[in-house]
Amino acid sequence: MSEISDIESRITDTMLAKLRERDPSLGPDDLTRPVADLDLDSLDLVELHQQLERELQVKGDLQETAGFAFLDDFSNYFVKLANRE
Repeated sequence: MSEISDIESRITDTMLAKLRERDPSLGPDDLTRPVADLDLDSLDLVELHQQLERELQVKGDLQETAGFAFLDDFSNYFVKLANRE
């Protein structure tokens, strides 16, 4: 498994765990849905941001991720961030 695949896998696992806290029936396909459709509130998104920072050992910009409309945006943001570190 390449390093980028490992990073993407870790991000996906973290995001799925956060989604499943709200609804255990959610799965990988739900990661492409708009955040507003997933019953995630601003605290959930802050927690997700912080979990991804810890998982990848990086520091992101919370204000930037707060405006993301899709969970895919989190994934793309943290993949880029992890590859720069």
